[in-house]
Amino acid sequence: MYIRCDLNDYKPNSLKLLLVVQLTQNLRNGIIAPILALFIRSQGLTVAQIGLLGTIEMLGWFIFEPLTGVVADRVGKKRLVIFAIVSSSFIFVFFPLAISIWHFALLMFARSSVMSTASVSIRAMTAELLPTSGRGKAYGRHMSVISMGGIIGPFIGGYLTYTIGYTIPFYVSAGVGIAGLAAVLLMRYDERPIIEPSSPSEVLKQSKLMTRPFLAILLVRSLYMINFVFRRDILPIFLHESQSFKASETQIGVYMSIVQFSAALSELFLGSLTDRVGSRKIIASSLGLSGLSYLSMVYLAGTLPLYLLGAFQGTFFAAADLGMMIHLIAIMPEGRTGMVMGIYSESENIGGMVASPTMGMIYDSMGPTFLVLSVSTILIFNAVLSILLIKKGS
Repeated sequence: MYIRCDLNDYKPNSLKLLLVVQLTQNLRNGIIAPILALFIRSQGLTVAQIGLLGTIEMLGWFIFEPLTGVVADRVGKKRLVIFAIVSSSFIFVFFPLAISIWHFALLMFARSSVMSTASVSIRAMTAELLPTSGRGKAYGRHMSVISMGGIIGPFIGGYLTYTIGYTIPFYVSAGVGIAGLAAVLLMRYDERPIIEPSSPSEVLKQSKLMTRPFLAILLVRSLYMINFVFRRDILPIFLHESQSFKASETQIGVYMSIVQFSAALSELFLGSLTDRVGSRKIIASSLGLSGLSYLSMVYLAGTLPLYLLGAFQGTFFAAADLGMMIHLIAIMPEGRTGMVMGIYSESENIGGMVASPTMGMIYDSMGPTFLVLSVSTILIFNAVLSILLIKKGS
């Protein structure tokens, strides 16, 4: 059974409330972003062990996101989001109490497991609620507002850690998550009935999922996860320990805030640009420029060049994420948003599970410079791959 109701009565208010939910979740994750890897490192763990923890975290996504994709269209996406927010807020509270790799492994697996239900559900709801006309423009503006949470979050997390310590940011993140519950509870989106497809031809149309364009974007997205894992798990450590940067927690937070601020500004026009030139060009160019930006990081030194580089990187990263999502929404079959987003998320998980331990071992055995060059090379290769695999005009 699939939802086939008219969304016109639900779209405006539901999309705005969903925006608030995503904004608060981005804020809470942004607070933790610059300090989580550093906090784990401060407990005596090696970078290779942190990479292993990243794999364990990705395992939670890997197991539960496809399951969520299967049930989200039937159980109700709103209910899954409520469960995820409440559960993950309690998990954040326990992070400061962790002292061993096993504690961190349990917490990271638990967090990714419960948040997988929110990730798939929110993506699916966004795809369903966006207007069909000028979708790129609407999605770009939507993501621009959401990025505001990521702008101030890293600065708050870095500053609180530098002045007070590692404990308070986790508690603040938990509180911000709970505050976002109000918007979820006000949504009427999931109160509609589920209706059967009207004809056998519609059933056949909806069943066509694993098409060549869909498989292509899954592969490109999977390889792109090396950038996500590197930024989350390795880059804060690299900036903190590098002799060229020697960045403090506050400076790392400022750098990440600059990246998010640049992303938010660029998303205001990237959506419209995608509508005009197509997602293929946006994806390929952003992947290539992201790779070149990391290459330049090997030769830079000092805080100011790092901040300037972050301003450019925010645009590249936003363009890659936005271009891939717009392309995915354009090719997905109707009535299968939950399952599509579950599979799309699974491609991210597979890429992350491979990238996380590999990069940790490279960092410890071959050095940070070699790792940065490797990330740069893979992103440039992925840009070429996207040109070859993603259909022209999409």
